[in-house]
Amino acid sequence: FESVGVRPMRLRRGNKLLVIIIASFTAAVLLVQISVIKHLSKEDSDSKTLNMPLTAAGQNSWAEEQRSKTMDKKCSAAVDKLVDCGINFLAIDFDQTMIDVHTGGRWQGTALELTEHMRPVFLHLVPEATNRNIRIAICTFSGQTKHIREVMEYVFPNIAELIVIRGNDKTWEYHGNGFKRGKQQHMASAAEELLAEQALGVTDVTKATTLLIDDDPKNIRMSLKDRTRAIWFNPKEPNELLDNILMLK
Repeated sequence: FESVGVRPMRLRRGNKLLVIIIASFTAAVLLVQISVIKHLSKEDSDSKTLNMPLTAAGQNSWAEEQRSKTMDKKCSAAVDKLVDCGINFLAIDFDQTMIDVHTGGRWQGTALELTEHMRPVFLHLVPEATNRNIRIAICTFSGQTKHIREVMEYVFPNIAELIVIRGNDKTWEYHGNGFKRGKQQHMASAAEELLAEQALGVTDVTKATTLLIDDDPKNIRMSLKDRTRAIWFNPKEPNELLDNILMLK
């Protein structure tokens, strides 16, 4: 009887121990499962967080690529029009025209910083025109021509040496008999250099083959008065330039 009575006691203790072991094991498994779930949730959250900006960046990149293709297409059409009109020389103002600020000839930053102000329309138009043997000159009242030259080298590394620069830096003089008001003497002097440098590939530049692009209405009026075609550049609507070129006669 005692042995029978003792065995149940031992069995109950064994059961309790077994229950404790099973409970401990179950708790351990549960903790592992919770830990795994938390880890996977964190990975999923991190993945979503990472993918969100990448998706946005991808969309922005696609939109930018589409804008660039559209700009290339419009610039190509504009250059076709220039060629049809017999234009082989573009004289482009710098402040508030090629760039979106007016330095007043007193830019305090670096040339690299100034490149950030280049207007996209000219980043497309200048190379396209150059590829069609239309030569470019920067005609400006600014005396910071060294800065401007550096900007050209940064943004147009393959064609910068073909771009003539005329500014109020006292490094050149125009001795011709042409009109000297506005940007006329700047353009005339630049044309002389283009004709003198055979490597630039220009054999004939005249008023009839020249187009001035400038944001200053006074310079536009002076150019037209001197029988040189000119387009007023609207700083608030820079891409209108291409539409205006297409309307040239």
